[in-house]
Amino acid sequence: MDAFRAPASSAGGQETRLSFTLEHWCLWRSELASTTGCWPGGEILPCNGGQADVSFMPLIQRRRLSPLAMAACAVAWRCRQLGGDMPAVFYSSHGESQYYFEMLDGMAQGERLSPTRFSLSVHNAIAGQFGIHAESHLPYMCLAGGTEGLFAAFLEAAGMQLEVPKVMVVFYEQPLPEVWQPYLAASKTTWALAMVMARGCESGNQLNLIREPAGDTAEAESGEPSLIRAILSGQRSGGCRLERSNWRWSLGDA
Repeated sequence: MDAFRAPASSAGGQETRLSFTLEHWCLWRSELASTTGCWPGGEILPCNGGQADVSFMPLIQRRRLSPLAMAACAVAWRCRQLGGDMPAVFYSSHGESQYYFEMLDGMAQGERLSPTRFSLSVHNAIAGQFGIHAESHLPYMCLAGGTEGLFAAFLEAAGMQLEVPKVMVVFYEQPLPEVWQPYLAASKTTWALAMVMARGCESGNQLNLIREPAGDTAEAESGEPSLIRAILSGQRSGGCRLERSNWRWSLGDA
């Protein structure tokens, strides 16, 4: 069975059901996280003093990585070690916000734009840096935040699985520059999560997601995503309310 399930009727519109086999997950946070009671089939990388360990990369590449890029590359590399090379979806709501805020502030003051800083701030820069080190020639997609939140990456992964049996999904966020924080509900920590997702017909932990038309049946999403909090606490089901949709998810055995 593909990741997509047939849409079913729902009050006020259509619902979309996605089903994956979660082969492995890997999480890193800039603050200490519990290593007990988490979801099965995964691991939490050491906090390492608030900077993810990317010692697997050559020094010349490590020097180009921001703290956010280090986090994303660390979890992605670990999942690649276990799952092999595969197509990937990279997702972040705001990406390298510190970089482009500094550039915009500098431009407003008449400063010249740094080509290097610009190249490292574009939204696919982190995925590109990881792909260079991994020497991967497989396709990847980079998504920015939108009305579906991080669940947009699951939709993209489901579409990719119409062509390939396994996809890696990588999520990563960091605190926004202070001047933007009053206007946007963003993460207070830097974190990254990678998941190796096989088709739902495989044996293993089954991650099921349901998208419903917008409503008030779930808690509104803010700050660190509820899915991240659930992974850390071992909560096997939950949901959240976004701008145009509600999402429900559950993790069960095959």
